Amino acid sequence: MNTNKILNTFYCSLLLLVIFGCESPDMDNGVTYNKGLLNFFVKIPGGSTEYGATMVGPYNDGDTLYIKVPTTEDSPLDLTRLKPFANVENNCYVEPAITGEMDFTDPLKITVTDGEGVKRTNIIKILPTPPKTIFKKMWFKNSTEMGIVHPYISGMDAAGDNIYVHDADIWTAGDGVRVYDNITGKFKKIIPAPTTFTMQVKTDDAGHILVNRYNENSAGFIVYYYDDENSPAKEILNYTEDAGCPGLLGRKMSVIGNLKQGKGYIYATASGMTDFYYWEFRDGVPVNTKPTIVKYASAKEAWSFASVKRESLDENSDHYITYCIYDGSDSEKLEKGSRLEVFPPSMDIIRMNPKNNLYKIFDFDVFEVNGDKFLVTLEQGFWAWDGVVMKVFEITDKNNLTLVPDDADYAKFKLLESDVYGEVNYNQYGDVATIVNGCEVYIYASIACGAADKSGIIAYKMTYYPQ
Repeated sequence: MNTNKILNTFYCSLLLLVIFGCESPDMDNGVTYNKGLLNFFVKIPGGSTEYGATMVGPYNDGDTLYIKVPTTEDSPLDLTRLKPFANVENNCYVEPAITGEMDFTDPLKITVTDGEGVKRTNIIKILPTPPKTIFKKMWFKNSTEMGIVHPYISGMDAAGDNIYVHDADIWTAGDGVRVYDNITGKFKKIIPAPTTFTMQVKTDDAGHILVNRYNENSAGFIVYYYDDENSPAKEILNYTEDAGCPGLLGRKMSVIGNLKQGKGYIYATASGMTDFYYWEFRDGVPVNTKPTIVKYASAKEAWSFASVKRESLDENSDHYITYCIYDGSDSEKLEKGSRLEVFPPSMDIIRMNPKNNLYKIFDFDVFEVNGDKFLVTLEQGFWAWDGVVMKVFEITDKNNLTLVPDDADYAKFKLLESDVYGEVNYNQYGDVATIVNGCEVYIYASIACGAADKSGIIAYKMTYYPQ
């Protein structure tokens, strides 16, 4: 009896296994696959980055897919060796077969047959595309090569075809401002110093030259104007100690606008305070000989040095400021040092994350190309003998200033860190300047130190490619 039950159970199970085991499983549950090609991308052999089409799939019959792949002058893209990958729906296939490395010198024509047997033709075209910015070091010329007598360079700027380097004896007003070709660095001439104790040389937006006397020995803060490198100096501002000028005002100076015609501004800072000073000019004349004084509350204690720059001539323009609170006992914790901040009239401050800069930011500049904004900084570590580097960041979105090196988009933010320059720089001097010529930008920095073979000027070229 028990044996019969066991046999009946065995035969029933066997029958069920035969019935259901003969059917092919329907894994798609009636889904129709009629979209064909979903995506197409390529890789450079040896690389991990996937470069996809500029247009999102799925693709229609006759669509041309454009894929931008980076290329540079130093590392040109080899169109004959790219690794393609095609994403299609189930039950679809591509002809010719997409395998290994393929030649994309000519556009690739592919045929995709979907799950219903419908054929679609697509064209794959690779566009060798330079990155948005490419940097090239043009030269570094030391003070000996450039004939600079005073290697502690206290001021430098560039405009038009010229680089202007402050090289005046502060006691005798000997020498003055040296003028060099902006492409080759070749010496052109010397502009005589207008007085003793000059510090900074700047240019306005029209290329006029400004040289200041900083307030040493109670002489006040004085600004001299030159129409060009061949014209005599003209005093346009004299802010005396009797009128309230603090000591050492003019340690840093910035200029925006046209100081001969129309509207312009001069900004100045001094050591040992949290205030900055500025004057508005109309047709070369200050609106008021007394400055507007702004107490910058974000700096919690007096700075060692600072620089302020106005972004535009608009009444409600943003401002950029960098200030350094140098503390000799801060060598281990590095809690103080330089901060770079952007502030609108509302004072809703955006601060660059301090992880992006070294302890001292000597100077900075902001320039614009094709609507994109860029920031240049000149930096040094805590010690006076640390190396000096120049960095370039894209700050079209100013909120990117808060990024840190581990962030996914950091490579799009920090674009360049230069070679290391300099030697001992106890004076904490250094300036940066830019000349924008269409999509080409020439970037300069002065390296100040006591050694003539280590100080000098560095020049880089940035080429911008609209994306």
